[in-house]
Amino acid sequence: MGRAGRIALLSLLAWVALSWIHVHRAGADSPLDGKWKQGPLKEEYSVQKWVAACGPPPVSATSGGGEVVNIRVEGDELAIVGAGRVYRTNTCYDQMPTLARESHSRDPSGRSWRTRCTTPAADPRHAGLNTLVVATTDTHIDLVETGRYESTLEGGHCIADVKRSRSFDAVVADVPAAVAPTATATQTQAPPVKPPPTAQVVDSSRCASPGDPVRLEVRPSRKLLRAGDSFSFHAVVVDANGCSTHTPTTWTADGAAATGASMDPSGKVTVPSEATEGTFSVVATAAGKNAKVTVEIVSASRYDELLATSGLNDAGESDAPSVAVIATSSIGGGDAKAQDGSQRRRIAFIAIVVSMAVALLVVGIIGSVRARKQAALTREAEERHAERMRDAEERRRERAEQHAAAVRAHQESIARAADLATAGGTRLICPACRREYPAGTVFCPNDANRLATLHGPEDALGGGAPGSICPTCKRGFDPGVKTCPHDGDDLVPYALHASREPTGLSPAAVPRGKICPTCGDRFEGNAAFCGKDGTALVLLN
Repeated sequence: MGRAGRIALLSLLAWVALSWIHVHRAGADSPLDGKWKQGPLKEEYSVQKWVAACGPPPVSATSGGGEVVNIRVEGDELAIVGAGRVYRTNTCYDQMPTLARESHSRDPSGRSWRTRCTTPAADPRHAGLNTLVVATTDTHIDLVETGRYESTLEGGHCIADVKRSRSFDAVVADVPAAVAPTATATQTQAPPVKPPPTAQVVDSSRCASPGDPVRLEVRPSRKLLRAGDSFSFHAVVVDANGCSTHTPTTWTADGAAATGASMDPSGKVTVPSEATEGTFSVVATAAGKNAKVTVEIVSASRYDELLATSGLNDAGESDAPSVAVIATSSIGGGDAKAQDGSQRRRIAFIAIVVSMAVALLVVGIIGSVRARKQAALTREAEERHAERMRDAEERRRERAEQHAAAVRAHQESIARAADLATAGGTRLICPACRREYPAGTVFCPNDANRLATLHGPEDALGGGAPGSICPTCKRGFDPGVKTCPHDGDDLVPYALHASREPTGLSPAAVPRGKICPTCGDRFEGNAAFCGKDGTALVLLN
């Protein structure tokens, strides 16, 4: 990746980071900040098993309501302060001291929070709770907590399920008008009275007079119940701005009788302990539209197994609501929906940009690796080519040197023969075999020994001592030489060697057609060496 590509990539990543910071800061200006009025706390208990050792069984009750609390956004969470406590959406609503948070999640829209709390495994008073906080509109928040309490004592085992719910509605404070001061003819005009500071005003005018209902929501859209459990479903009807219209809702259960379960008019399903396993539908009806919820009844022994494979949360509930559209022409027309959609679009845009940046980075890395690999391959190919060229040049040089040496040897042999030819009638003799040769011959054709000049009749009559011959290469040497310089073998007297060689060869057995590989002259008969340069002859093809 070149320098320009790196600069462009860094600029893109910096822009992505600034965009993310902008989105994060935009989320801080939440309409949920302000004063809210909390509703009563409803606690509904379903006792599954109880013994006297556990004390009195818990009883469903409703308490409190009407208190004004402050809700503020702290990072990604909400803090509800007032009415004697501080609650944050990353904790459970129950204040049991041994409860500890096990998991927590926040919806990307910033409108719902889910928390799972449990007690330590060694605690005899075991509890598991799931708390869900949902801001259905800018002026209404629902808190629903479900779970189970279990106590193991010497006297027995106690189990009770609980559903705890509370709602919060934004407080709209009216700003008092300033009272104009009056003056009389006999009184000095008093300074204007400064109105007292007012409470923070929440812009919830669009929910003061809800519009026509456009959507029915029922939570959860699927529920898994054990035999002996009970559960209350929650339904809300909202207008185009997401404001609750308080439209009456009726409840029916289709197929509940087959399992033995029953439903009351408020949407509470009760499953007796002797109920049979099965599935039925709970139908919520409002403004002529129905929203259907699926309820599955299972035995207590199979509950955990089915819960693990059902895709539901730890409370046996689906996270998504069941929705029925009442009027489609104005859905999504509210300001809150426009704000949520804008945030989702920004997040989607940033996700696309980040994906493109990552893709560009990956492409750049792959291109850089491939470029380095291609450069290495090119360098290796060039090195191999250069090495082959050096080897070829070395072979050509060696062949040229060998050819030049052969040419020089040939020219020297021709020059020596010419010198001998000019010597006239000079006679030559081989010091080894004592054979005589005419002028123009330099080496003995039989043993390749250099010829000597025949000076007088005594040389021709064998007055000189004969030389020796190599039994391996058949080369002759002057008297006094003991070892062949070519083969390293001991030389033998020429007369002794000649006595060992067979004689009387027929003319057909005499080898013919030989040539000197150095000077190119041809020879016939028993000659084994070139008489001009002493090179061993080779047979003609």
